[in-house]
Amino acid sequence: MNNQALVRARCILRANKLVHRPKEPATAGVQNLMSSRVASSSFQHHRFAFSSVAQQEQSSTDRRPSALEQANLDVITPGHSIFVLQKYAADGLALIRQSDFIKLCESARPGNMKDAKAIATALKEFRRNNRFVLQKAGARAAVEGMIRSSIPNYKELYGKPRLHAAVFVADQIIDEKTALYFAIETELVDQVLSEIQQALTEMEERGMQLKIEIKEKASGDEDDDEKLLFKTLRVTEGLVKVLVNRSVRPEFNMKKRAARNYLKRVQTVAGPELSTLKLATDIALSIGGAAVTQKDIVGPYAAAWWTKGVVDESILKAIADAESREEEAARAAAAAEEEAANTEDDSEAEEAGEGDEDAKDEKE
Repeated sequence: MNNQALVRARCILRANKLVHRPKEPATAGVQNLMSSRVASSSFQHHRFAFSSVAQQEQSSTDRRPSALEQANLDVITPGHSIFVLQKYAADGLALIRQSDFIKLCESARPGNMKDAKAIATALKEFRRNNRFVLQKAGARAAVEGMIRSSIPNYKELYGKPRLHAAVFVADQIIDEKTALYFAIETELVDQVLSEIQQALTEMEERGMQLKIEIKEKASGDEDDDEKLLFKTLRVTEGLVKVLVNRSVRPEFNMKKRAARNYLKRVQTVAGPELSTLKLATDIALSIGGAAVTQKDIVGPYAAAWWTKGVVDESILKAIADAESREEEAARAAAAAEEEAANTEDDSEAEEAGEGDEDAKDEKE
């Protein structure tokens, strides 16, 4: 009982102190509250700034070494690097760093096609097995590395090897399994198209006929040069369509899950620039002609909602001039065929007349 009475007395005294505490003016209380808040906010700001600096210093000093840093290879090539990274992420738990992939691409040797193929394999393997999200820097390193390795380092480089290399790189950009579609910039696509255009110019200077007949299905009788030109036209169309499809924001027409997965990977939605369209138009005109260019190059570009169907006048003029030249060449070819047919008929008539005269002479 004594303990209960003591506790009750303490509670009464505490309540009296709270009731009879002198009150401060409202303004003073507000000022004290504001000053305390300002002081606490400044303290929090300095504390957070100090903590961020400390975290940066700690991350720079205590960062865990990457897979290639742990391997400490004497010779770094794309083949050695992809072997190390595949073993490092074989269990599916470890993720491959973007910096390691960039090192892999930068180690590509000039004129070594094996290194270009190793970069293409790495793009496909890392995306499929290790949830690797390619970024802009990685895409630039990959494209530049493949161009450097696939173009032969001959003393005198002519068109056909350069064209093979550019078509190989363009194939990797078009293939969605490499994920270059999601991260490549328009500038790099223009670089690939410039390589194709330069190669075609060099081949034409050597006397090679670039114009081919476009067929719906290959007959199998085409020679290697014709197959290469047809593939060049196909990848040129593919590069333009890749940029156009990416720029029209296809995720708006996807289901939610597909759109989420797409947005996790896409790094840029840049479409084709005027320079891209001009390069693709020149390539398509030199190989396929005006009708193919209008249908497969300019058509998809004009159909994009952001172009509003407007195409640069210089491109339309180039197509119209090519079409007029093709019509003139067709008329000249038809006239030559008609003249050849008339000449053949005249020769046959002369031969028939000579035969009749010989027969009369024999009868006489």
